[in-house]
Amino acid sequence: MAASDNSLPQVLILAGTTASGKTEVSIPLALRLNSVIISADSRQVYRELKIGTAPPTAQQLALVKHHFIGTRSLTERWTAGDFAREARVVINDCAERGIVPLVVGGSMLYLRALIDGLYVNDDEPEVDYVALKAEWDRRGADAMMRELESVDPQLAAQTHPADHHRVLRGLAIWRTTGRRFSEFRAEGSRPLSQSFRIYFLHGDRAETYSRVNHRAEQMLADGLVNEVRALLSLGFTEANCNALRTHGYQEVVPFLRGECDFVTMQENIKKAVRHYVKRQLTWFRREPRAIWVSRSFSESPEVIAERIYDGFSCS
Repeated sequence: MAASDNSLPQVLILAGTTASGKTEVSIPLALRLNSVIISADSRQVYRELKIGTAPPTAQQLALVKHHFIGTRSLTERWTAGDFAREARVVINDCAERGIVPLVVGGSMLYLRALIDGLYVNDDEPEVDYVALKAEWDRRGADAMMRELESVDPQLAAQTHPADHHRVLRGLAIWRTTGRRFSEFRAEGSRPLSQSFRIYFLHGDRAETYSRVNHRAEQMLADGLVNEVRALLSLGFTEANCNALRTHGYQEVVPFLRGECDFVTMQENIKKAVRHYVKRQLTWFRREPRAIWVSRSFSESPEVIAERIYDGFSCS
């Protein structure tokens, strides 16, 4: 297949449930495409998260150029809209060079932002959050949340009270423009200009859950508890850091507080990730553009990659 063949889709998207083997399949697939990988994982972008996000290994990163792996700090702003804007820059660059980029990830919101333009709006104002954060510290989360509910009830209904960045963003836009952030979001939906094809990788549910359980045990053996302890020592909390409200991280915090034992924490992690797998399956069942790729975990990643490549090159 020639990557520059204009009759073929210009972007290949490899989605899939957690523990479906997206990363291991993406490497031979990217090599077959002679391409780069754009990570659509909402947590692997953070350099401080090295265990609980299961990022590509150093060897995998050396084989294929990756974008958005360990390129941000938890102190930096990074949203679905930020991802969509920056990923589109990479995709446009690939198009100019006749390369089909491979987008890999299971974050439904990030993929939707890229494909359909959710939260993408060049007219959304830039605001300074320093003064607003000081106001948050002074007035408290409840007062700020009540103000957001009064000016933008739609955004408030979709926002966790502890998500200070989202609350402050909604208030900042209202105070700056007199318009609701939810309005900017609605106006900002611009679909991806390049043609694309989505492949959704999944395996037998029982086997997938077994892999989820094994992954949780391995992460704990690799030092996940110490990773979370270090984040807390740096001042990150569930209130100021979205990552600590992610499965695999949020279950460790109660353990460190002495609110549960190790076995309970481990089971809570497994349960949370299995629940997330169910949500991913439900979401992609509602995505008519997705081509489902059923895999056996006894198949090698190279075989599955070749199967996807063949389907893509013949589309």
